[in-house]
Amino acid sequence: MKATLNPFFSLLLAMLIMAPAISNAAEVEYTPKIASFDVFVDDSGSMMMTHEKLDMPKMEVAKKALSKINAAIPALNYDASMHLFAPYKEVVSYGPYSKSALEQGIMSLDSEQDIYARRTPMGDGLHMLRPVADKMSRKAAVILVSDGESNFGSDPVAQAQALYDSAPGLCLHVVSVAETEAGKAVLDQIAALNGCSVKADAETLLADEQALNGFVRDVFYEVREVEAPAPVVAPIVDEEVIVLRSVQFAFDSDKITNEASDVLTEAAALIEENAGKQVTLGGHTDSTGPETYNMGLSQRRAESVKAFLVKEGVDGNRIDAVGFGESNPKFDNNTVEGRKLNRRVEITFK
Repeated sequence: MKATLNPFFSLLLAMLIMAPAISNAAEVEYTPKIASFDVFVDDSGSMMMTHEKLDMPKMEVAKKALSKINAAIPALNYDASMHLFAPYKEVVSYGPYSKSALEQGIMSLDSEQDIYARRTPMGDGLHMLRPVADKMSRKAAVILVSDGESNFGSDPVAQAQALYDSAPGLCLHVVSVAETEAGKAVLDQIAALNGCSVKADAETLLADEQALNGFVRDVFYEVREVEAPAPVVAPIVDEEVIVLRSVQFAFDSDKITNEASDVLTEAAALIEENAGKQVTLGGHTDSTGPETYNMGLSQRRAESVKAFLVKEGVDGNRIDAVGFGESNPKFDNNTVEGRKLNRRVEITFK
């Protein structure tokens, strides 16, 4: 059965509910801070030891943290690779960044290897990474994941400095699973070599979504406001699915602006005209920005719209607010227009 529009609703501005961050007169644009990155993981025996606070092997902590980081990296045409040290090994060869390929590499890390007779030559590993660093597009990032327990071979701090000297335009970032003072000191010294470095504890990244997104933003991308395109001036109706665009939100917020009130008041009237039907309020975004962040923001904004509709008299028990993030695009995310059209909310009658 096709949903019926009242005369006023045909004049509604479309709703753009799911942009990664929107203001009255501006959208945001994500631009890459780097062109390439390498994930450089400590595979030594000490990484197989139990992380006392989290009660799992430190390598398992590293895997979980890297998986969350990978999920949050925006699709901005990076090149990427992944290597291990102690012993040195290539896991993902250098090439265009693939979220699935990197995730497969992360999941291949073995947290049940022998602990003993597997010392940590971190400095030697950094030295062996130089050929990789030489071919990486600039600006480049190396994300060092380690417990800092360097106990064999050359000085890792000196080798990190040598890597900086030989590879201009490269920056070392640190994800720490260190629990000893000695391990923490080594990683702190490496992070202190260059003001570009971002250091985070894996434990914090796992527990705090805001810290995780902050780390990814600081390493991978910048956000700036750009002038918003002219709003679409009519809803799209497809059978029982009504697609609404151009309801504005405050920057990086789920707060609905005053300009959106009339639009949503009319949306409430339409829902009331279809009394007795259950409504799904589905929020969608384009693929710009971290996937996990888009998912959370889409859900919060869908809930915000639901709360508005309830205040307008719609029975909240009739409305299911669901954030889909970037998971269900209908248009090409590789174009500006496609991304704009993917930032939408859909009212579905059941």
